[in-house]
Amino acid sequence: MKAAILEQAGTPLVIDQLTVSKPGPHEVLIRTAACGLCHSDLHFIDGAYPHPMPCVAGHEAAGIVEEVGSEVRTVKKGDAVVTCLSAFCGHCEFCVTGRMSLCLGGDTRRRPG
Repeated sequence: MKAAILEQAGTPLVIDQLTVSKPGPHEVLIRTAACGLCHSDLHFIDGAYPHPMPCVAGHEAAGIVEEVGSEVRTVKKGDAVVTCLSAFCGHCEFCVTGRMSLCLGGDTRRRPG
């Protein structure tokens, strides 16, 4: 797929091809139909928020589920979805007490590489 890649803060985005791996057990692969860049994305781009590079900006997206990981039970292939920067497991103490922004669930983080 083509993407606008941020290779280094403070530099223009580079349009290039990316290879996207199959989703992990708790991940969903989405064919993006629309995506916005919000102010937090601009902070990543200008370097105000430190972030691992390279990366693809744009966490506010809408699209269709293409594939789901083996443990995903809440959506299926073909579902229309929107994305959210805040990932939470739904099972830890913070999630079950309504404080999802403090989630400690390791399954919500992408593995290195």
